[in-house]
This record gives sequence, structure tokens and C-alpha cells, in this order.
Amino acid sequence: MKHPTIYRLSMATAMGMTLSLLAMGDANAYTFSRIFDDSGPYNSIGIGNSAINNQGTVAFTARLDIDQLPLGNYYYFTNYNREFIFTGDGTSLTPITPHRGEFQIQDINDSNTVAFVAKVGSPRAPGWVLSTSNGSTSTHIATDSTTYGIFDDLFGDVAINNDGHVAFKDFVPSDSVMFGLMISDGVTRTTIADTSGSFKSLSDQFDLNNKGTVAFKALLDGGDRGIFTGNEDSITPIADTNGSFKSFGNLSLNDGDTLAFSAWLDDGSAGIFTSSNGSFTTLADTSGAFNSFFFNTFRGDGSFVSIDGPAINNNGAVAFGAQLETGESGIFTGADPVADKVIAIGDPLFGSTVTSLGFSNKGFNDAGQVAFWAKLADGSSGVFRADPGDDGVVLDWGGTVAKPIPGTFNLIGIDDFSGQETWLDYPDGIQPFGHYYTMPPHFIIDDVFHLGHLYDSEAVLNTNNVTSPNITFGLEGKQLSLIFPELQNRLGFGFALSEYEGFPLDVPIDEEVLANAVTVKLFDEAYNLLGTFSGEAQPDPEFLGGFFGIESTTPFLRAEITFNEGYEEFAFDNLRYELVDLTEPATVPEPATGLGLLVISTIGAGSVLRHKQK
Repeated sequence: MKHPTIYRLSMATAMGMTLSLLAMGDANAYTFSRIFDDSGPYNSIGIGNSAINNQGTVAFTARLDIDQLPLGNYYYFTNYNREFIFTGDGTSLTPITPHRGEFQIQDINDSNTVAFVAKVGSPRAPGWVLSTSNGSTSTHIATDSTTYGIFDDLFGDVAINNDGHVAFKDFVPSDSVMFGLMISDGVTRTTIADTSGSFKSLSDQFDLNNKGTVAFKALLDGGDRGIFTGNEDSITPIADTNGSFKSFGNLSLNDGDTLAFSAWLDDGSAGIFTSSNGSFTTLADTSGAFNSFFFNTFRGDGSFVSIDGPAINNNGAVAFGAQLETGESGIFTGADPVADKVIAIGDPLFGSTVTSLGFSNKGFNDAGQVAFWAKLADGSSGVFRADPGDDGVVLDWGGTVAKPIPGTFNLIGIDDFSGQETWLDYPDGIQPFGHYYTMPPHFIIDDVFHLGHLYDSEAVLNTNNVTSPNITFGLEGKQLSLIFPELQNRLGFGFALSEYEGFPLDVPIDEEVLANAVTVKLFDEAYNLLGTFSGEAQPDPEFLGGFFGIESTTPFLRAEITFNEGYEEFAFDNLRYELVDLTEPATVPEPATGLGLLVISTIGAGSVLRHKQK
């Protein structure tokens, strides 16, 4: 039953929603699809960093609600290790990262391979790893171990093309000081430009097309700034600040080597421009209705705007974010703020109104589809896709995350297991994760993630259900999260409780049954809460404890275990789990909402475990 993938999120049943929306006047019509939202177990979707490919598949990050992973967090790192990367097309979702972490989406190609950066190490001394993955195959591209103590990586605005080549910034391999702009497929690395010659520094903003050409910005030794395109053979200057351009913003390069970019001019104006075969075209500027083309800001009403761009497709069309003179912010495809509007703050969307908006220069494809993030006035937020045309079908499935399958639950004892279950024998030598007891993951034991404030028990315990060695926790927290490598429908474990640190034997224990000694929450593979269950403890015999066992007709992937707050330390041992064919329905129903409470006596539910597995 062992499987190397820790999270196996099958969300093929998750459906998108579309809504046909006409902007006012003679505006182009778009059909809007909800790719993913926060109606399920996620409270935050990646803002402004969604990327779309030519199949209409969108890559994005999503962060678990804190109540879905109720572990303490260190200091101000309240979102540490809660993120996933998904791809979705409005009808299904695919997990790209097999486990939780902190990620930055960079780009997606037409093979649904995503380029992303993952934070590794501790929060105080992070490192960064650049990788690609399609959800089943991952490729390591580069590691940035130079940013310890700095909360950002040096890779820049990473781009991936359809050949799987990735453009990124890094130190030149032969020089630990000189920066270079690289292309790599994970096997070979080619330096396109570096700071050894006329380039004083290379910008973090660049793009890569399917011909292997990179567009990038650089500061020259003489102080001028410029935009260039290059490959392994040559570098071509496109624009510089010797003329009317004062500085340059983001850029986007298509397969015809037409470059779209934003720029500020010497006269104080700004615009969106394209360059092709040595000639420039102004697509939009601040001489008319537009006020700005690049900003990230929190507005006075609490809303947020992160608009970027431009993004050019292979048909020469360009999409960009902009703010109007009226203060309205939106996404546009041309100079007419009405006819060329895709979506803007204040527009209706899915029965509510857009209050916050995010768009990146990776959010536009050859079909004219636009991927964006939005928050609505009803408090929801999500990743959406705008498709040109008004003939879309409205699909309303009540959310984009798979809903829980109603299940029934039954208390079980050890003898109710099949005898073929996985039974974990906890070894000696478990060490805490530095002093960051709150920084998961802590231990992977037989492919099961154990997240919590865990450490070796120094006490010698020999109860009916806990023997040495075992794992102990409670000094820093009273919760344990178990994440299984595959779906299970039976779970059991032994436990013991102590009112004092170290499980002293000379302290009398209560002879009464302790209600609600342990509480277990079960979650399905889409992170829906299936139910909450509590168990009692009795003298077992030296300490209060027992065996907790439960069976569910709906398989679960994760269990959150919490022990009674009135006790100081807890021992956990003899974890059993399995997936079996439950031909007989369980006898204790659980409400479909998954919020009921099932009280289970942990003594007498089956035969007690008296011998440690060898």
C-alpha cells in the first residue's frame, strides 16, 4: 500500500462555471469561466500570478485554510507550508505539486508543464529551487542557495517554452559573482547574456519564445537602459533610453519575435508598445483614457489591484492591465477602454461585483483567452478565464472543489482490522526539527507524514496499547496531523495521557472514564471534512489511555488528532490503517454535513494490543 506521492488529489469531478457577460457600449463579449475558487478548503488563491497555455489550461497556487491544517505556525509565518499548485481548465483540476509548500507560479507550456519556484529550508534561512512538473514528472532546473536571510529568489520572471526549456537568471557557473541569463532543460545549461561585458546588470524581467529567443532588459555600463533579444549565437538591441524612452517595464515575446513592452517616456507619459523588425507601434498610452499600466496597490476601500503585462500572443494581439483616469482598473486588449475591455473592477461577475483584480504577462494565449484573479463583493475570490465570444453555456455546480461524499462511520477494535493492515512500529531516534517545532513537515515514517510537535519519549511506557519506543508530544502543542500515502477507510492507534511531563509512574491517575480524551477529524482527498469524532480514556492501567479505532464508508486521506487540553503530555503508538471493501454498511450514521460528533469508547471496542510489532 506504500506510494511515494504524499498527496494524491483527484479532482476530475470539479467543474468550472461560465457566465456570459457583455461590457457596456460596443465592447467585445467574453464568456467567463471560474477555474477555481475559495468556496472549498482553500482561503487564498494566487494573486496576479496565474499563467495560461494555448489549450486554455491555467496554472495557479492555492493555500489551505488554517482550520484545514490546524498546526501552530512560527512567528509571522502564518502561511508557511500551506500552498499547492494546480492546473485547471474549468472542468477539472490537476495537482502539480505532490505536497504542501511555498510556491511561486512562473509559467506553463502547451504540454501542461509548469515552471515554478519552491521555498526550501527554514523560514529564517530560506533557499529556493526552480523546477518544472506536469503533475507526474518533475525536473530540477536550478537551486538558489545564495539568498539565506533574503525573502526572494534570484531566478527572476521565469519562462518555459514548448520544448521544456526554461529561461531564468542565476550566477554564471564559473563565477560566483557574475550574473547570467540562462536557458536550461534540466540537463544542459546555456548562457544567453551575462555581466562580463557591456551589461552592468540584468533585470529580473524577461521572456522566452518557442524558437529559443530570450527578450530581456539590462543596464549598460554607461548608465543607459535597454531591451534586447538574444540566443546562444547573438544579441540584438531593441530599444534603449538614448531616445524618447526613459525606462522600461515588463515585456512579452511571441514566436514571430514581436516584442510587447510597457515603457515610460521622457515627457512623463507611459504606454504599451510593440517592436517588430525595427519599428515601434504604440498600442495604448496615457494621452487618453489610461492613467497607468503597471501597479500593485491596496486601495483605500481594502481592495487590491495587481495588474501587469503586457502579454502578446502569436497572432500579435496584446492584453495588458491598466488604470483609467477615472480610477477604474481593468484588463484591456487595446486603446479603447470600452470596446477593448476584458474585465474591470466594478464589473458584474457570477452574481456579484469585482472588487480586486490580478493579471500577469503570462495570462494571455493564442485563442485570446485571458486568465486572471479576482475577488468579489460577496467575499469570494478565485481564478477565472475570459474567453472571447458570448455563446458560452452557464454551468453552476455550486463550487469548483469536489464535494464530500456522505459517509457512515463505525467504532472498531483491533480485531476488526483485516490482519493485512499497515502497522507502524515507531523506531528510536526521532529528532525534533531543530528548535522549529512548529515547522512541518517533521517526520515521514513509512510514507506517512506526521506533522506536529513530536519527539522521542524518554519515559518507558508499557500500557495495554502503548509500548516503548513510541512518539510523544504535547509540550509545544497537542495536535498531530497524519497524511497517508493513499486513501484509507480504517484507522486505529494506541495512546496514553499524563498530567505531568515525562509520564512519571509515582503519580496517581484518575480511576474515572475521561470523556473527550481524544478528538479525530477525517478529511477526504479534496480536503473536505468528513466528520469529527471523540473517544474516551480509561486507566490502561498505569496511565489513562486506550485504543481509538474508526471505520468510514467514505475513504479519507488525512486525520487530525487532538488530545485533551487538561493533560501535559501524550504518547502515540501502534498506528494501523488500511483500505478494505466494506460490504456491510456501518451502523452509526454521520450527518452528510460532516459536522456531527461521534463519541467512541476506546476501551472494550476490541481486543487490546499487548505486543509490539517486530
